[in-house]
Amino acid sequence: MHRRAITKKKEEEEVFETKNLGQLLADATCTPADIRYSNDLGLLNEARRQTEKILDRLWQSGRNRFGDKPRTYRKKARKDYLKVARKRRPTRSERQAAIEKQLPYLNRNLSSIEKLVNAGASLTCLSQKKYKNLLVLCRNLSSTTMDVFKRNLKN
Repeated sequence: MHRRAITKKKEEEEVFETKNLGQLLADATCTPADIRYSNDLGLLNEARRQTEKILDRLWQSGRNRFGDKPRTYRKKARKDYLKVARKRRPTRSERQAAIEKQLPYLNRNLSSIEKLVNAGASLTCLSQKKYKNLLVLCRNLSSTTMDVFKRNLKN
């Protein structure tokens, strides 16, 4: 009898292990809610912060070779972002102006990263997640957002 109770318990444990297999999207029109537009101010701010972390890591890896740390204007960029992000309902022109202010910060960080890499900084010191952010998020985001603004200025 004792053996039967043990095997029954093991079978129940196996059933519990295979129950949760993840999230299922049942309809093709259903999408996750965390997808944001490429011209979203929060997304630009997040990309700017990620590039600042990457810059810190790259500069730290070869501090003696690179001289002074590249400027990022973190405090000013954050202040510009929070000026609009804290508002309950910012107007369209305020949002657009804030996005236009964030783009140069992001582009400056990306060019500083390029300069460090050209000077001999190794991208191997970055984690896989930071490297992916650098390649995918930041590069595509800045170019896509610039294209959107160029189109809006022409109209």
